[in-house]
Amino acid sequence: MCLDAYARYLLFSKQPSQAQRMYEKALHISEEILGERHPQTIVLMSDLATTLDAQGHFDEACVYVQKASDLARQIEHPELHMLLSNLAAILIHRERYAQAKEIYQEALKQAELKKDEVSIQHIREELAELSRKK
Repeated sequence: MCLDAYARYLLFSKQPSQAQRMYEKALHISEEILGERHPQTIVLMSDLATTLDAQGHFDEACVYVQKASDLARQIEHPELHMLLSNLAAILIHRERYAQAKEIYQEALKQAELKKDEVSIQHIREELAELSRKK
């Protein structure tokens, strides 16, 4: 989706409020055309959550990423481990460390099942960092 790519560019360019608007448009279109449970729609929910998180809107971000994670579990989304990792990161920003640890552990199991070595390493690093925050 072009809006998705443009939103990523805006976020990378330190323009999170404009990125948020693009992700909101992309999500709306995806929900209308593909449906809420489509893998692309779920990724867009998570991307919007990440953008909201970057702006300090942690509560709103948590709503979107929790919904994305729940839907991803239901449909056995191929990127479930990444969506769970995003959820855990946002939970950390809300200082919900115990819940974040549980989610990271679930994400790690999923990444190991997928044999996604990059994600496995990233999640292990996040778990190590989280253990220092307690």
